[in-house]
Amino acid sequence: MERLYYASVFILRMAYLNGLMIVFSLIGCVIFGIFPALTALFFIVRKWQLGDHHSHTARTFWTVFKEEFLRSNAIGWLFTLIGMLLYVNLSLANLLESSPVHLSYYPILTVFILFISMSLLIIPVHLHFEASMWGTIKHTFLFLFISPKNTIFVAAASFLFFLVMRTIPGFIPVVGVSGCAYIIMYFSLRIFDQVTSLTANSLEKKEA
Repeated sequence: MERLYYASVFILRMAYLNGLMIVFSLIGCVIFGIFPALTALFFIVRKWQLGDHHSHTARTFWTVFKEEFLRSNAIGWLFTLIGMLLYVNLSLANLLESSPVHLSYYPILTVFILFISMSLLIIPVHLHFEASMWGTIKHTFLFLFISPKNTIFVAAASFLFFLVMRTIPGFIPVVGVSGCAYIIMYFSLRIFDQVTSLTANSLEKKEA
């Protein structure tokens, strides 16, 4: 019964967070609200996973939404534009089978996969390290290769979650975004812990 209680509380909190994401996206007319709202959602999830369950969720959400409005939109729409260009080029390379352009299909596919992986990690990296926009992009790319196992886990778990949501679409308004964010942040924090350990070991060797 105790486990059932905690599971119910967890689902309710995820649903509440998902609701905040929807409301704040609408406040920004979706176009300008979705990325700040997504960043705020990840911020709350990160605090929960780090053991902070005492902050006022809605108030914190609103504060992060305002503070990250410009920067999150800049990063979000930059990645959206790059993703669209890669997708169009990948589709063209796949369709034009008899053309020399088709030879670029697999190189573009490789770049596209790396880009999707970066897209999953970009917000956690931004929140954890508070770097500049270009610093965040550079760090995100490096983290793909620092812990490839966890990077694969992030992509695989996100894909499985997507399949579940696709199978049961009624869950999307309830935990569609918050659930995926929870999974991504969980593995992202594992990557960051590994980076911290590697840095600490490197400093110890230099001191020795």
